[in-house]
Amino acid sequence: MKKTIALSFFTCLALCLGLAAAGCVEKTTSMTSTERDQLAQFVTTTPTHPAHPLDIDFEGKIKLIGYDLEPAEVKAGEPFTVTWHWQVVRPLEDGWTIFTHVANAAGQNVLNQDGVGFVREHYPPGQWKRGEFIRDVQPVTLPADWASPTVTFYLGMWNGPNRLQVTSGASDGDNRARALQINVAPATAAAAGAEAAPRPVAPAAPPVPTLRVTKATTPILIDGKLDEAAWQTAARTPRLVDTMTGAPAEFAANARMTWDDQNVYLGWEVADDYLKSTFTHHDEHLWEQDCVEVMFDPAGDQRNYFEIQVAPSGQSFETRYDTRRQPQPFGDVAWTSQVHAQVERRGTLNDDEDDVGYTVEMAIPWTAFAAGMPPAGKPAPNAVWGMNLFVLDARESGGRAAGWSPPRVGDFHALDRFGRVIFVDPSAQAAAVVAPQGVVAAPAPVAVAPIGAAAQPVGANAALKVNPAFAAQLRERLGRNPGAGNLPPNGPPHP
Repeated sequence: MKKTIALSFFTCLALCLGLAAAGCVEKTTSMTSTERDQLAQFVTTTPTHPAHPLDIDFEGKIKLIGYDLEPAEVKAGEPFTVTWHWQVVRPLEDGWTIFTHVANAAGQNVLNQDGVGFVREHYPPGQWKRGEFIRDVQPVTLPADWASPTVTFYLGMWNGPNRLQVTSGASDGDNRARALQINVAPATAAAAGAEAAPRPVAPAAPPVPTLRVTKATTPILIDGKLDEAAWQTAARTPRLVDTMTGAPAEFAANARMTWDDQNVYLGWEVADDYLKSTFTHHDEHLWEQDCVEVMFDPAGDQRNYFEIQVAPSGQSFETRYDTRRQPQPFGDVAWTSQVHAQVERRGTLNDDEDDVGYTVEMAIPWTAFAAGMPPAGKPAPNAVWGMNLFVLDARESGGRAAGWSPPRVGDFHALDRFGRVIFVDPSAQAAAVVAPQGVVAAPAPVAVAPIGAAAQPVGANAALKVNPAFAAQLRERLGRNPGAGNLPPNGPPHP
């Protein structure tokens, strides 16, 4: 599979070298000659001189060196243009693009300008060359009813679930460069009048999903196989969906969930024809390659929430946040859940052969959630927690993702979009759900005896030979599209 892609790369490289004498500024021949002529006015090897210099560095590869603003006064409801000036220090690989988030004074993203402009449409950063200077022109119009006194532009580079780090310059701590903040004048009468006509109302975001998770009555052996009786009756998610649109994801994955007095259990089934995980240590950045991820918000108040990832290599990443993405950059990574996880792979990691997928079995002790404020423990019967589930899938170039409750924005930490999990205990006396409909309530903290000082190791079974009959069975069970592995990469920025 990867050998074929390598041949394709060298074919494209030869084509580009053949066009170099004619002023080729792209790695493919997808543009028309007219579009190539147009692009020449935005790309040069001579330094540009923006009216407003900046010095924002993305990992020593790309620099945002300034911007131009026309007109100088920005008014609600009236168009203006921002021209971003980029310098290519070291080229990026294919698949990287630019994002532009437009926020009000409260920090809320109001507009998304990611794909706006000729450069964004025809010459993304994954095709830029060393030594080039890029003029990235973006027309913008704020809504006529814009009420914020300022507008702030956040820019960055993203590829699937990854963002380039902002290594110097103004940043929001989430690898978004804080590139521009300007005052906004109220809309003129003409602009306000133009907006007076009724406008279509944007549809409300669909409701988040709910999962009723019944308490297990038989034991679970954590070995990565999901073959215990408790898994047969465990709650199951539907096939996970595209995290941006809510449409079926490009690859098949789902999860199961149950619990008992000691642990909450998660079982994952992921179809993946390209298993990639080169990490060898605990708390490395697993999200940059293949992994499964669960986030818990026990009180449902978007405070003190927890994140646990497990890769098909068996490595884990664990962290806890006080509030959304705080503390920076990756939460309180000193926190440990003492998760016990095992992986069973159907294929071999990091090789050239096609794979089938993997399963992950996780047991997370309730004692893990006693950290932070407000602390939590084993939930009372019918308690409701906020939770979300994700699978990240690295491809040969870029990556893609699937989720249970789609955030519909480029951030997995959209806490208001977490799904609802109701912990059902059939043996307990019937009780009303402790939260009103649509509201997640906090379970009363329950004292839980420590399960032992030593954390149980996270591991993985040895690589297995792929049994063709089993592979066909797994594809059928997950509803796998045999061609999904060849679809182009997409997905949200860093989770």
